[in-house]
Order: sequence, then structure tokens, then C-alpha cells
Amino acid sequence: MALIALASAKGAPGVTTTALVLGALWPRPVLVAECDPSGADIATRMPRDDGGSLDPQTGLLSLAAAGRRSLHAGLVDMHTQRVLGGLEVLAGPQFPEQAGGLATAWSQLGPVLSRMPQHDVVADLGRIGALTPQNALLASADAVLLVVDTAPSSVVHVRHRLRPVTDTVGGAYGAPVHVAVVAPPKRTQVVREIRDALEATDVELAGVHHVAYDERGAHLFQGQTHARPDKLALIRSAGPLVSELAAAVAHVSPVPEGSPSPEHGPAASHASQQSGPGLWTEVQR
Repeated sequence: MALIALASAKGAPGVTTTALVLGALWPRPVLVAECDPSGADIATRMPRDDGGSLDPQTGLLSLAAAGRRSLHAGLVDMHTQRVLGGLEVLAGPQFPEQAGGLATAWSQLGPVLSRMPQHDVVADLGRIGALTPQNALLASADAVLLVVDTAPSSVVHVRHRLRPVTDTVGGAYGAPVHVAVVAPPKRTQVVREIRDALEATDVELAGVHHVAYDERGAHLFQGQTHARPDKLALIRSAGPLVSELAAAVAHVSPVPEGSPSPEHGPAASHASQQSGPGLWTEVQR
């Protein structure tokens, strides 16, 4: 099925949170993979679906070790874990020093994650630059989402990275490139100005979207529960973005036989597996 790669060009505008939001709302079976060599944090921010702690030793590093001779899709599920609410995750290395163990795996990860037989993959690449090793995954991505906040320096950096990224994924003739602007709900004018600035470049973008930052919404994706997640600005604003991305990769993501229909999203597939409070099911309501 499909690989959707998320990345930032500067700082930490909320790539991991955005990846988890996409996973929570995705209309097909999905895996969220942390592919950030600078240090991942799902294992520390999200509890396991039974309320315990995720195993930081199980994830991308253990997958790379197991697939040292031959990394293939059949190995991936053996190294995933399920967080509160039922979402499957592939946890990344917690510290940059650990990422050295992935040196020979980056070039293999993209092709493997892009063609998982039973689910799409939302990959959090963290901050990318000219020489960051996770860039290798962009060549296999079926869609790319660059995440930026409203700081002028962040916008300048993402403008600078648009051409290298689109060239890597094939530009207008390859995978669509979207931008998500993370901003408070009422800052719509600033988001419009950023959209105009990005669309004024010579790079063809598939869309520039406003993902509303709100503190309660961010807390939801740090393992905290909320009585009505569907009312949160973060969740409501992400819906149209998820719909566009899911539609963009639908041609490589046939729904497996027996999977829930898209209008029910992951809620139906996860509901029977959940032993936690049902975070993702509540998001869907």
C-alpha cells in the first residue's frame, strides 16, 4: 500500500503530532513509523494500549537489526507496537547516537514501507536537510507533507526545501507535495499569506493546509484522553487534509478484503483490539 512522508525544514513545528493525527483519522489500515534519526518520542509520549509503557528497544532499530541481511515487509509487523486506542506504531531511535545503527537501512526502508501489504504507512521523517539520511525515504513516498509553523524563518526554510523535495519525489509528475501550516485556529490570515508565498514559487504544490494548533489537541496526542476529541480544533482542521492525502494515494492503496469502509476510518478496525479508553474511536465520532 502507500507511503506518506511527513517532514519539516526547520525546528519542531509539530511533525510527530501531525503524523499521529493522520494516523488517528486515516480511512484505511495504517501504521505510523518514526523515521527521525535526531531522536523520536512516541515511546515516551504515548502509553501502550493496555496502559503500560512502550518498549523503546522495539521499533526501527530492532527492525534494522533483524533485517540486516534482508529487510522486507514481512519483518515490519514483528517490530511494531500498539499505542493507547489501537494505533500501530513503529517507534524510532530515542537518541541521535542510536541512529548510527540505521546507516545501511535507510535506502531499504522506503521501498519496504511503501509497499506494506495490509496497511498504508505515515512516516515521520522529522527535520530534513540536504544531507539527512532519512531523505532516502522521499524517493519511495507516494505523497509528501511538509509541516511548517508561522515563524518567518520556518517559512523561508520550507520554501528553500520545496525544490529539492519535489525533485526527489518526481515533482509534478510524481508524488504530490502538500504543506501543512500549524497555526492557532484564528490565524487564518497568516496562513493565507504563507499559502500565497509558497504558491508564488516555481514549485507546483498539491495543497497548502491549515492545521489548527490547540493545546488540548496536542495533549490528546501525548497520551491524555479527552471527552470529545471530535470537538477539538486540531482534529476538525485535519479532516480535509486527511481526505486529500488519502485520495491522492488511493490508486496504490486498495482496501484489503474485509477492511472497514473508508467512511468509518480506523475506528472499526481498532475497536475490537482496544483495551484502552478508545482514543481513536472517539476521534472518529
